Amino acid sequence: MNKIKRFIIFLLVLFIFVPTAYSENKIVYLDLDSLVSNTKAGKIILNRLDKSKKDALSKFEKKEKELKKIENEIKSQKNIISEEELKKKLMEYRQEISIFNKDKQKVINEFNQKKKAEFEEFFKKITPIIEKYVNEKKIDMVLDKKNIFVASKKKNVTQEIIRIIDIEIK
Repeated sequence: MNKIKRFIIFLLVLFIFVPTAYSENKIVYLDLDSLVSNTKAGKIILNRLDKSKKDALSKFEKKEKELKKIENEIKSQKNIISEEELKKKLMEYRQEISIFNKDKQKVINEFNQKKKAEFEEFFKKITPIIEKYVNEKKIDMVLDKKNIFVASKKKNVTQEIIRIIDIEIK
């Protein structure tokens, strides 16, 4: 029992008199979505992608209207034309729908690849700028805002980074 008391007293004295190491890690966070949508370069990319998407959608809407018109014509002629001719028209209609769906999927895939490439290029440009900022401010870690549950607003460096990116990237 006596040994246990001495050991506990020894530990208490050790913890009281040994200076605690206070290391200050400077950790900040950054809202990448805001970075993309509020920088000049990001806005240009978003506008370009939005225009491309709208153009593709308008083309598909026109083609869908044409296909709907063909479908209605086939329905209206259903009782008038022969069964063989009806089968032929239905087969042609199905082929057009198949081609339309393939074209639509191709355009969607191309758009997604374009979007990915645009954002990869954007992040290649801004990464050195952010790294320079981190080195200048002696920051240990930068986290994305999406991955943070709660943090002080003082730790948010998004607006500073946006301002720097707008100056650096024209």
